[in-house]
Amino acid sequence: MLDKNTAKEMVEKLCGETKFYATVMIENRTQDTTRFANSEISQNVSITDTVVGLTLYDGKKEATCTGNVLTDYGLEKLVKDAEDILRVAPEGEFEAFEPPREYVHETEGNARLHKTFGINERAALIKQGVAKIETGYLAAGALELEHVTSVFGDSKGCFRHSAYDIARFNTVVTHTASGAAGGGECVSYRDDDINIIAEFQRAQETARRARNPEPVPLGAYTVVLSPLAFGDLMSFVTDMFDAKLVDDGVSFAVGKLNERVFGENITVRDDVDTAGTQPIFFDVEGNRRQTVRLIENGVVKGFLYDNKTAARHGLKSSGHASFYRVISRKLPGGTPFNIVMDGGENSLAEIIKGTGKGIFINEFHYTNFVNPRTLQITGLTRNGAFLIENGELTKPVSTLRFTQNMTEALNRVTALSRERGKVSVNDAIYIIPAAKIEGFHFTGQQ
Repeated sequence: MLDKNTAKEMVEKLCGETKFYATVMIENRTQDTTRFANSEISQNVSITDTVVGLTLYDGKKEATCTGNVLTDYGLEKLVKDAEDILRVAPEGEFEAFEPPREYVHETEGNARLHKTFGINERAALIKQGVAKIETGYLAAGALELEHVTSVFGDSKGCFRHSAYDIARFNTVVTHTASGAAGGGECVSYRDDDINIIAEFQRAQETARRARNPEPVPLGAYTVVLSPLAFGDLMSFVTDMFDAKLVDDGVSFAVGKLNERVFGENITVRDDVDTAGTQPIFFDVEGNRRQTVRLIENGVVKGFLYDNKTAARHGLKSSGHASFYRVISRKLPGGTPFNIVMDGGENSLAEIIKGTGKGIFINEFHYTNFVNPRTLQITGLTRNGAFLIENGELTKPVSTLRFTQNMTEALNRVTALSRERGKVSVNDAIYIIPAAKIEGFHFTGQQ
């Protein structure tokens, strides 16, 4: 783990090695993972990596280099490489954006998570969960504890530091004779709202009910989606609120600001101040992450900005510049980190009970865009899909492929659950309800 003093020394060393204005981004990750297969622990692994991103500015010229060699030589070489690139870089549109100097809330890791999910504790939890699996079924999956430290600093003395811990668990329980499977998944930054044993039991029950699945005719169905399944779809929708994608004409939201695009029961925001979302309050440009209303009662209300994209519109950054864009050299833009969606009035059980005929879907996979401009998405069901008949889950359904325009789907949401699930998306947690959607299109089956 990277402590605050060491991180500050690294920032000061990098900035002190160059005459140019410099910004430094550091991300340190330690992942402790226990994997299991065939109902036995198969691997314990711990991986620590620290990535440093250095950006130098000279007027309207800038150059960025990244590296993970943290010796004096490695840091000095990072500066030299950035300076070499800066000399030949073309002039850009903007000069350097200096971050605000005011204090931005810092966070520390959760020591209780380390006690709850240390290596011995992970093994004990998996053993306890596997012990509840019925004869004829096998469990596979992983239990992971990750510590993340994020740092921003510049050559004018700005320094921001935050850390958090996150526990993730997933399992698939499979009936050995039929291959029927059920899945369970949970994630949290706290140790008091994550229940590993309950997910084992949920996966076991789903697998038991999923034996001998039957094909159904293709076409449009009423579907009830678990928070996990609905969160998968909503991640594609919220990704398109990147202001750069809107400017480039890639997003469905081009020309839609302040227009009603979705149903009136759809309200979504990016909100770092909501408990349970990713507790990092600044982005890699040193800006404070702001709460952004993305969709309010179906109306597109705002987009996610970094410095450059915001400046083109005469705005300030919303604090959504992503470290992964720096590492991968992707174009600038805003990345969702803390998606929170409003729920409805009924429980998931009440929504199912109120459905005369439809399909319940526990999980999707291989989900991808067909066309981001129209929000058309495709993917497959897995680990639990069941017919709903007269308000009850009945027969298991064979794997189905959906192809669905999400603009249309989000205009046909007839119910959202009041309870909301925490869904792991892109190393963050989204808070999402279950949903009932009319006229959801299935276009293929296996």
